[in-house]
Amino acid sequence: MSQTHIELEGVRVHNLKNFDLQISRNLLTVICGVSGSGKSSLAFDTLFAEGQRRYIETFSPYARQFLDRIERPDVDRIEGIPPAIALRQNAGRYGPRSTVGTRTEITDHLRVLFARFGQLFCPDCNMPVNPKSPQAAARYLLNGWPDVRVMFGFRVVRDTDRLKNLLQRGVTRAVDQNRTVSLESVLADEVVGSDPSEAEILLIIDRLKTEAESEGRLSESIAQCYELGHNNCIALLEIIDGQADVDATTVVIDHRRWKTVSLTAGLVCAGCGREFQPLTPESLSHRSPLGACPKCEGHGSVSDMTLETVVPDTSKTLEEGAIQPWTTPAYRHELDELLALAPDYRIPTNVPFRDLNDHQRRLISEGVPERNFGGIAGFHRWLVRNRYKKGVAVLLSRWRSWTSCSLCRGHRLSQLAASVQLSGKTLPDVLDLEISEAQAWLSEAVALLDTAAQAAVATSIRHAADRLQFLQDIGLDYLNLGRSMRTLSGGEAQRVLLTAAIGSGLINTLYVLDEPTSGLHSRDTEKVVRATRRLVDAGNTLVVVEHDPLFLSAADQLIEIGPAAGQSGGSVVFQGRFKDLAANGQTSTAVQLRKQSGASETTSCRTVSRPLSERWLEFEGITCHNIRNLSVRVPLNVICGVIGVSGSGKSSLVVDAIYPAICRELGQAIPIATAHMDSIRGCRHISEICLLDQKPGSSNRRSIPATMIGSFDEIRKVMAQTHEARKRNYNAGMFSFNSAKGGRCESCQGHGVITVDMQFLADIETTCEACSGRRFRPDVLEVRYRDRSIHDILEMTADDAFAFFQGHRRIQQRINALRMAGLGYLRLGQPVSTLSGGENQRLNIAVLLSGASLPLSEEQAVIRPRRAEAEATSQRLFILDEPSVGLHMEDIDRLAQCLNHLVDIGHSILLIDHDPQLIARCDYLIELGPGPGQHGGRIIAEGPPGQMPSQE
Repeated sequence: MSQTHIELEGVRVHNLKNFDLQISRNLLTVICGVSGSGKSSLAFDTLFAEGQRRYIETFSPYARQFLDRIERPDVDRIEGIPPAIALRQNAGRYGPRSTVGTRTEITDHLRVLFARFGQLFCPDCNMPVNPKSPQAAARYLLNGWPDVRVMFGFRVVRDTDRLKNLLQRGVTRAVDQNRTVSLESVLADEVVGSDPSEAEILLIIDRLKTEAESEGRLSESIAQCYELGHNNCIALLEIIDGQADVDATTVVIDHRRWKTVSLTAGLVCAGCGREFQPLTPESLSHRSPLGACPKCEGHGSVSDMTLETVVPDTSKTLEEGAIQPWTTPAYRHELDELLALAPDYRIPTNVPFRDLNDHQRRLISEGVPERNFGGIAGFHRWLVRNRYKKGVAVLLSRWRSWTSCSLCRGHRLSQLAASVQLSGKTLPDVLDLEISEAQAWLSEAVALLDTAAQAAVATSIRHAADRLQFLQDIGLDYLNLGRSMRTLSGGEAQRVLLTAAIGSGLINTLYVLDEPTSGLHSRDTEKVVRATRRLVDAGNTLVVVEHDPLFLSAADQLIEIGPAAGQSGGSVVFQGRFKDLAANGQTSTAVQLRKQSGASETTSCRTVSRPLSERWLEFEGITCHNIRNLSVRVPLNVICGVIGVSGSGKSSLVVDAIYPAICRELGQAIPIATAHMDSIRGCRHISEICLLDQKPGSSNRRSIPATMIGSFDEIRKVMAQTHEARKRNYNAGMFSFNSAKGGRCESCQGHGVITVDMQFLADIETTCEACSGRRFRPDVLEVRYRDRSIHDILEMTADDAFAFFQGHRRIQQRINALRMAGLGYLRLGQPVSTLSGGENQRLNIAVLLSGASLPLSEEQAVIRPRRAEAEATSQRLFILDEPSVGLHMEDIDRLAQCLNHLVDIGHSILLIDHDPQLIARCDYLIELGPGPGQHGGRIIAEGPPGQMPSQE
């Protein structure tokens, strides 16, 4: 194996053109090129796939069945490749319990500190809970019962072998039938009146007085009881006449009264006597049943169904179907029940829902138990119980909302786990601190430990401190450790994973990164470059897919794939150093670098912006995350950009506050709302709102560009209108590979390939022999339009299909959206799961241009808004969350052209982005800041780009 290079021969993965390549090991290599040229195919589908596959093959067949199954890439030879780790942009694929702290493993190290050195406080009486050590127990008896006779003992099962063993260890006395007797007589059954059937017997270890001089002997006796009695000890204190009242703890032994005091080496509250299990790291984890909140099971939120969610249009009456889920035929009976009992409880059914009073709304929400009407809450409980049914699960995810758990208040931990304090803070308190504050707390907590304690947990302290420092170094100091990974942007999530990778301490490993600067402000890019350098300095090989010029300039080696996208790409058009590419290169990246360099010498912003219209959206009193009581105005019919440093509150303002508020005003489905807003004005100027966020592309092979842009339905109608189709009585559904009732090949169920389960080995995909990969039955493929079958049409590129369907305006209009987004090279039937991140982003833009509905998540699915108040029909507001992610500098120009086209035909754009090229093409900018986290959340500048302060 080569130790200096990774050698590849005959690389043919996806569109890669059978090239040979050498990549230097232990260096930073950046792969660049236009979107869709084949960068991800080389980095992830070739290098990472082979490195991971070879590593997994070293495991036993039994172990491999539990791991991801990775196919062998289509390459003639690969040598010198080390084990590989990939850090991909997979926002939205994290579990509900995954947080910044758990992904970086900082929380795991903090749990060790809290379990070893934390002080438990009783949740019931807030008293400190300490284990009763022999010394502490002795002092407890001396302070409570001074100068009295005491006997120490413990209870054991009356087992002959056990008693003989204890007799040999020096235990000679016992209490039986309220008398002190010898253990030998108990074994010989010589005790008069004894009952051998009694399950337990009390053995006596020692007898003495509770005097200060005997504290040492008291401790020794208690310790011996702990040892022989499984951490339990019974102290019998003699009661002098008139000294104490007789109660349940009083026993009579040898005609004297004794008070029974139970001592234990475990955790017992001195105030209320509540006993606790010893603290362990697992009992402080929200991912363990021992430490998770019993109500939310460690999620921090619970499922609910609120009136705000199920009543999107409050202007409707109950009779008109204001409660949207009950308008479907399957659940219409719920509405009928409500309408039947409404007169008896004075609930009007013919007035707008917004006019109902609180009592009437509460009856609808909570139900009427005496009439067997569960209301919205009962309906939600029924859905949860039956969520194993697919249709119920879809309905539940569509209409439910998530609210913070009332028991744990969102911190995910049980009451006991949240009652442990270290250096004045509980674990939830520490997880709520920003990274810089948590780092300061850790230093303070460690300083309070003695030298021996610090040595015992030195590894945990070092790992936690190093990872906290790294999070600060890469510009994530505004996050807190309890932040859910699902709420992070793609760039933030990848930098969190980078922290975990560096903290693992691996060497001789291949790290493959997917645009680590995405979602990052330009001032923080240098921090990420320095962080990735740490991986190289540790002896690893780093391959990064990136477009950022600053990152390109920091690379030890550049590899550009091109010259264009799709079938026109897939070749190595440059390999060398950045200075050679920028000075003499003729590739797309080189041209853009020189173009940007020339532009920076003249102007960095748009010189002429569109004039602002009189139509504005106005929001007042916005409170969300780090935004506090903010008012903002957003112009319509222009491209409005929201900019600012990472963590300044851009997504909180636009995605978490503005988008749900407008959805509510327009009667669209309301996503999970975490923001408060006093008022909103101007929604009458728009008819619909659409959100294009950073959700990952579809992993379903059935999802293709033709279906996403809405052209496949029209194409199937054209095929159904042919003479041959009418003769065979084929309708449009016959030309669908998604429906079992259509003409798809049933051998592969319309996939075109058959997956062979290899049990312990990787699954193998083979071309379907029945249809030869064409997805349809032979009789369906015999139907042809202009001498092309439905399979031939799906194999066309967007450019070819646009010319082929000359005369079909609706089809051409939608296919042209792909061409406008720079995706003319895509095949109409290519699975979306094979597209790169940049291609996915541009495909979503093409969906906007085509006029089709966005493929939103179930929480964001669009219901037709009421249009009566809209001044102009079909004037939409498009919200785009970092649309430049995954796009090459050349593709940014196409993106800007697409956005300008949407504005020119009457729509409005509100986008979040960091890319200087795209920001310069906006008509109006709103900058949040001045810093991240608690230092942000305020508008520091707004206006046309030419009037904004420098973005450097």
